[in-house]
Amino acid sequence: MRSFPLLAHAALALLVASGAATAQDNWPQKPIRLIVPYAAGSGVDSAMRPVATALGAQLQQPVLVDNRAGAGGLVGTQALANAAPDGYTVAFGNIVTLAINPSFHSDLPYDPSRLTPVGLASGSQYVLIARPDFPASTFPELIAYARENPGKVFVGSPGHGSGGHLAAALIETETGASFSMVPYKTGTQAVGDMLNGQLDVMIDNIVAVLPFINDQRVKPLAVTGLKRASTLPDVPTIHEDGLPGFEVLAWGGLVAPEGTPPELVDHLNAALRKALEDPAVIAMAENFSIDLMPSSPEEFTQLIQDETRRWAEVVRYTGVTAN
Repeated sequence: MRSFPLLAHAALALLVASGAATAQDNWPQKPIRLIVPYAAGSGVDSAMRPVATALGAQLQQPVLVDNRAGAGGLVGTQALANAAPDGYTVAFGNIVTLAINPSFHSDLPYDPSRLTPVGLASGSQYVLIARPDFPASTFPELIAYARENPGKVFVGSPGHGSGGHLAAALIETETGASFSMVPYKTGTQAVGDMLNGQLDVMIDNIVAVLPFINDQRVKPLAVTGLKRASTLPDVPTIHEDGLPGFEVLAWGGLVAPEGTPPELVDHLNAALRKALEDPAVIAMAENFSIDLMPSSPEEFTQLIQDETRRWAEVVRYTGVTAN
């Protein structure tokens, strides 16, 4: 007599599982939202739009960019964390939102470790630039000058906790140089002060400052990758110019809400890999001096974990937090 309820329960469980499998097999059946936690028209937004178009072509559903700017990426990433884990919402996550913010914000409104990495998409180098009349014209000369004049080299960045700020702090820890950090709300403001002679040096994404380099209004000292940037082939890397192994990349990829089914993550990852082979995406990457870097979800997860530990140490060194 007790077997019927057990059989009924088993049949119900099988029916539910079958329904879930069918829903995943038919996914996607509607447009997918791609949260970009930066403003429309920003460098990140401009880079992600051709990726979204190519991703939509692979999934045969539109991928709609949803700009959720604010608080250094916190607003958009929190929106992802609160979204349903059904494969219809993903977000662009990067070095700041996934690896730096956990140490920089004591009250972070989301837990990056609970998000679901889909795959790495790209990495771009930072470039160390100086005003044209600054005494140093190479990375070794900058370090020597900073050691001889501790605290007298003013280094700008797009705000405390930004990649540029922490890259400069990492240089301090590895060389013994002493900088005076000057945070700005945006990199554009920092460049403006450099052009006015009020700032000595700054570190920012290549694409953001390349026009000023090409116009010779600032001078590049070094780039932060292990290889030279294609758009600045004559500029040495910090790796080859004094700090072997030094590498800081502004990497980013797609993440999904916690609990997104593995089958959907794999499907999204496969589509992302194909999207990164799209001619329009390749052209965008060349124009923005971006390296396309497809990965598995597991590789992206490992990168986030490694970078989180790395930047936690640098944040502790600076003693600067958002709170």
